[in-house]
Amino acid sequence: MKCRYCPRPLRTKESRDRGYGPICGQKLGLIHKLTPRQQWLTTPVKPVMTGVHPGQTAIPIQPTLPKEN
Repeated sequence: MKCRYCPRPLRTKESRDRGYGPICGQKLGLIHKLTPRQQWLTTPVKPVMTGVHPGQTAIPIQPTLPKEN
């Protein structure tokens, strides 16, 4: 099945159900683009282990972000 707006093939079931792919959907404003914050949430968090004074134990900090409804 092809996109109704361009000749690209639709690869996922979600795209086939909609009738258009994510590229055309974003270009036409039918699918919202990820905001910088949403893109930031998908990146893995790495613990920071620098700045530990002698005799202290390093505790990796894993921030917990609130879930959006």
